[in-house]
Amino acid sequence: MLDIIDAIISLLYMIVIVDVVLSWVMPNADEFPRNLTRQVTDPLYAPIRSVIDPQKLGGLDISPIILFMILGAMRGMIGS
Repeated sequence: MLDIIDAIISLLYMIVIVDVVLSWVMPNADEFPRNLTRQVTDPLYAPIRSVIDPQKLGGLDISPIILFMILGAMRGMIGS
């Protein structure tokens, strides 16, 4: 069971990385394949963005970084 959770966390890491890279090269979020990655990442970013509004940081969205830290903590908890 823990292996499955670890695999899901790894998959989420990869999807977030792909979404971040695509956001740099494809600013239009409605184009394929970015629309697919946004369907997965936006629900994960939403609680973070509700606490830390990117507009208050000059448009800098740090929600992927915070999500990486949360996923890393989760991976650390299941690993021990």
